[in-house]
Amino acid sequence: MRWGSLLLLAMVIAVPAFGQRAAARVEIKETSKALEFDYSWPAEAAGIRPLDRRFREDAQMALRRAHKDAAEDVKLAASQKREFHQHFFSRSWAAVGQSARLLSLESATGTFTGGAHPNSTNGALLWERRLNREISVASLFLRPRALETLTRTTYCKKLEAERRKRREGEKLGGQFDDCPKYSELAIALFDGDMDHHYDRIRFVASPYVAGPYVEGAYEIDVPVSRQLMVAIKPAYRTSFEPQRQ
Repeated sequence: MRWGSLLLLAMVIAVPAFGQRAAARVEIKETSKALEFDYSWPAEAAGIRPLDRRFREDAQMALRRAHKDAAEDVKLAASQKREFHQHFFSRSWAAVGQSARLLSLESATGTFTGGAHPNSTNGALLWERRLNREISVASLFLRPRALETLTRTTYCKKLEAERRKRREGEKLGGQFDDCPKYSELAIALFDGDMDHHYDRIRFVASPYVAGPYVEGAYEIDVPVSRQLMVAIKPAYRTSFEPQRQ
């Protein structure tokens, strides 16, 4: 592994928010004939030491795996006397909202390891500043299943409407007509007007979760309702604002 060729770029100087240390967006890049690698996270995350360290460790692990996979494919291509196609790995984290207590992040990961086409997955992370660790969106509620109870019907209806639009009314049958389990989705708090109050909950189904690869990811937003506000733990309610239904 050529760590000397790894390029670390810090961009977009940010003003510290909510007591975090000054930071800039971080981007780790490496390019060779075998591999193109890119991993980045925003200033809001870089300013939180444990979270910044977590992303650096994840980037190193991802780079080691990508190097290993690319090297093995180079050897396999030579043994099979076929053309080798450069691998790539890209993971980009973005802040989609923050309050005094909570920082919400989304990720998009793209990979190519020599197969028929690239693959992509989506992720989400919610950081609790006071606890200084990741928590789940569901844990913000007074009851364990409140999130699903209060959003599932709306989410499934919106997903089905988007499916009909993309498929022009056609039914595919099987799992691609079912409403995915929440455990299969990336669920993130979202602040549309960036006023430090979350106004919607975003549910992202990566390709193959809610539909075939060609349909891409399904991104569905469910507005924060007054019912949701009541169900949220009092300590977190000031991080949200209800929307007109």
